Amino acid sequence: MKKMQISKVDVRVTVQAGEYYLGDPCYTVPDHLWHKLLDSANYFEANTPIGTVEGHEVLAFSTKYGDGTYRDQQGVKYPVDAGLIGLVPVELVEKTEGDAAKKSGCSRIIKFDRAVTCYSDDGVLHFGDYVIDTRGSDDNLFDDDEENFDES
Repeated sequence: MKKMQISKVDVRVTVQAGEYYLGDPCYTVPDHLWHKLLDSANYFEANTPIGTVEGHEVLAFSTKYGDGTYRDQQGVKYPVDAGLIGLVPVELVEKTEGDAAKKSGCSRIIKFDRAVTCYSDDGVLHFGDYVIDTRGSDDNLFDDDEENFDES
């Protein structure tokens, strides 16, 4: 008798050249549009990483273990509050006067000169040449300057 086999489904997204905020989209998409975006993407489930709001597409992948602070391969930190890291077009934030300027340090603006491939590989998120590991090592999850809470 043949045994069942599981194949990993890998969703890859081609993102066009342009400027994007890289980080948790909840920091750049205005509050009044946030739930519209989540609904449009089925809450960014694994097979639906693209949402649309105000005519703009937003890409986001879930982190492996939810909220925290993660680093890319250059050591840049990405605070996460919605369990997502993704790309928000700069035009959307400018058009809607999003919260990015008020929450400096939560996202960074990046520019792609050509179309790039983005995907999640078991918690390692790839956005072109930017790679953010969210698999949960202590180095990725917690900042040295964050408070430690005693749960005793």
